[in-house]
Amino acid sequence: MAVFLWALAEAVALPVIPDVLLGLLLLAAPRRFVVLFASLCLGSIAGSLLLYALTMADPEAVRQGLLALPGINQPMVTAASGTVASSSPTCLLLFGPGTPLKVFTFAWANGAISPIGFLPAVILNRVSRIAPLAVAQVALGLVAPDFLRRHERIVLGLYGAAYLATYAVYLA
Repeated sequence: MAVFLWALAEAVALPVIPDVLLGLLLLAAPRRFVVLFASLCLGSIAGSLLLYALTMADPEAVRQGLLALPGINQPMVTAASGTVASSSPTCLLLFGPGTPLKVFTFAWANGAISPIGFLPAVILNRVSRIAPLAVAQVALGLVAPDFLRRHERIVLGLYGAAYLATYAVYLA
């Protein structure tokens, strides 16, 4: 449930990606991958639908809210509009860091674009951006569970430091 709620909140306004929690859970319980990843995808869909509806109701308020978030600026919003103009679900394929899903959602809802491909695009975005690292975390959790538990504090420290460094670079 926590992964679902985090993904929902991140799809609307939370600036911290749900991968942070997902990765820790996958290291500790790698066999729960399907349930955890499905929860993340469902939360992202729910949050994206909510943001889509909010954008349809008051696009300027949503735009201002997005621009108030760290790491989001007007050039990013403009570029996302160009990206989704095709309304092809594959336009949201994203490997690694990049434009947040919420910016693409705003662009899709705010443009004169058919909503038909939107939900498949959200799923493709989550699979392409999150699944590769999640699969690596599952593999590590399966191969080295004793090491991870024996060195829990070091692993947590390195994990946290990696995300802090990633955000420092991304938000710079």
